[in-house]
Amino acid sequence: MELAVLGSGSAFADTGHQAGYVVDRKLLLDCGAPAPLLLSRMGIDLAEIETVVISHLHSDHVGQLPMLLVARAVTRPEAPPLLVLGPRDLADHLRRLGELSLGAQFWNSFYSQHTPILREVAEGRIEELGSHRLEFIEVEHVPQLHCLAIRVETQEVSLGYSGDTTLCPGIRRLAGSVDHLLCECTGWSKPAPIHLWKEEVELLMREFPRTSFLLTHLSERKPVGGALLAFDGLRLRLTRPPAD
Repeated sequence: MELAVLGSGSAFADTGHQAGYVVDRKLLLDCGAPAPLLLSRMGIDLAEIETVVISHLHSDHVGQLPMLLVARAVTRPEAPPLLVLGPRDLADHLRRLGELSLGAQFWNSFYSQHTPILREVAEGRIEELGSHRLEFIEVEHVPQLHCLAIRVETQEVSLGYSGDTTLCPGIRRLAGSVDHLLCECTGWSKPAPIHLWKEEVELLMREFPRTSFLLTHLSERKPVGGALLAFDGLRLRLTRPPAD
């Protein structure tokens, strides 16, 4: 499995673009980063992206989705409709976001001609997408929003993506079920409300020593023993760790 990081920064930090991660050149996890520009810089064509998965409806995770949809339709008209998966209220949020960012008349005209395949998903939902199997796990971030973590599995390896979360049962369930965890680490010197912070991530690492941690959604960039720090433009080849 190949993982490419478009954006590794938290919402209000200067450590990197906002959330965006590409799995095997075809699956985009979150779209807070300016994906059309950053995909091109990483040598990934917009037409290669087949599925977009949104973890929750905060702007730093979904704000660039309208621009991605329009850019793909305009520059790659031969590409099939995108599959967009995400939490409850995604369809209404996308409509409002598109109208605000591009104007209601343009957006509604565009959307009527280039409607993606959009599915709202919930805890326990399984999506079989070719060689990728996706499972959705509910996590606790803010009570106003339905928030999801995502488990991506192939025959060779499994990757978890935390989205934004607190130290809740969902993130523990995900961390214990994957080979690699793309895990948010927003706070460093003190607890971060509605997010994980360094000491909580270190606790997860102790609880699940067989899981490899790649930290993202960073507000600072400092070493964490035993974990890798994501950065914009990072590419990793993920494999299943050898059995003991």
